[in-house]
Amino acid sequence: MKKILLAIAAVASLGAAASASAAPYGYGPGPGNGVAIDQRIADINTRIDRGARDGSLSVREARNLRGQLDGVRRLEVRYGRDGLDGRERAELNGRLDRLSYQVRGDRHDGERRW
Repeated sequence: MKKILLAIAAVASLGAAASASAAPYGYGPGPGNGVAIDQRIADINTRIDRGARDGSLSVREARNLRGQLDGVRRLEVRYGRDGLDGRERAELNGRLDRLSYQVRGDRHDGERRW
């Protein structure tokens, strides 16, 4: 009987852990999502800086990506004045998703700055 209860408890804890990790980065309800958006912006900025430094982004690509990231920052400030609602958070995360994919594509397209 103890073995069965132990097995049930193990499966239940694995199921709880899997469902908690299923939400994408920065999504879902809760008070920490504004911080997650700020963290995503910082992460993308770091990737742009790293690409500009190591030459995987041309000067033009880095400038374009930084301009897009600044646009997302301005939008976050505008939305954040009265608190982010779900639609605004989804829009910011969608823009950050697209920008993240663009950074990845530009860094791996073979165009060098020198």
